[in-house]
Amino acid sequence: MKRSTITIEEIAAKANVSIATVSRIINHKDSVKAETRQRVLAVMEELNFLPKSPSPLSDANSNVILMCVPEFDNPFNSLVINGVQRSAHDHGYDVLLLQAKAFYTDSSDYMNILKNNSIAGIILLSSVPHPNLIEELSFRCPVVMCSEYCEEYNVPFVSIDDVAAAKTAVNYLISSGCKKIGMINCSPKHKYARHREQGYREALEEAGLTVNESWIAHISSINYSLALSNAMHILSLPDHPDAFFAASDVFAVSIMNGARKLGLSIPEDVSVVGFDNIELSTMTEPQITTIEQPSYQLGFQSCELLVEKIDKPFLEDKQIILGTELIVRGSTLLKK
Repeated sequence: MKRSTITIEEIAAKANVSIATVSRIINHKDSVKAETRQRVLAVMEELNFLPKSPSPLSDANSNVILMCVPEFDNPFNSLVINGVQRSAHDHGYDVLLLQAKAFYTDSSDYMNILKNNSIAGIILLSSVPHPNLIEELSFRCPVVMCSEYCEEYNVPFVSIDDVAAAKTAVNYLISSGCKKIGMINCSPKHKYARHREQGYREALEEAGLTVNESWIAHISSINYSLALSNAMHILSLPDHPDAFFAASDVFAVSIMNGARKLGLSIPEDVSVVGFDNIELSTMTEPQITTIEQPSYQLGFQSCELLVEKIDKPFLEDKQIILGTELIVRGSTLLKK
């Protein structure tokens, strides 16, 4: 049974820390050394101490998990959702999907949802506009980030190493003989877009190749038409790339179709590497060389992490990085 008489003074004394340190940990304020934080959380769990939040909005008795998705028309997201739903069903939870897009940018937007619905926890597949939103949500409800995560705030997440994956893709293009490599990327407001571009740039710089800014395009969302027009613009330049790294397989298809419209051949004239390894990557001719990220497992492990957070709120926050793999197909060619 929970002892309601336990105070933060008792927690501080047993953990051999100051009352202020316990308060900072409870309220997610300032930075506390990992070992100190873990010691205090262990004492809280031992004494079955549950701090009162300013406005506890999550419902520990709820069987509903809220999953915030940036857009439903991105094929990658559907695979992640499948993984979340599988794990949720295994643990007796249902999943409520919210298409976040740019409509939900303030903490009050999420507070209203929590107030008006019985929610046990939140999985964020979408990026957040500022770390304060994550801090506010995490204080009032168990939160796990999936694929995207907030670099400025320590929150549980399951993701991949986008920098390393992008470097693998670009290094493969370089090793196949490509020297002029462009990139079709998403908006840098997304963590994955920033990290994939970082890996792209690092790979080129380490190989002594030029990063040509006119060969890089940023698309506001995973949109085929926008990517197609940008790819055709870059390929119409007098000095155009002989290869592209695409931040998604949808963008890769746009590049391939844009090249054909301009009379260029894939992969003889332009090699293409995509990202995600969604089903679309095997539906093209040639099929797309791509980085496979474990989409289903990203969702499944995120939900597993959230359920653990709901059941044991004082466990140390975990950050899980899953592996990726380069899948070589016909959209790339070893050039002589």
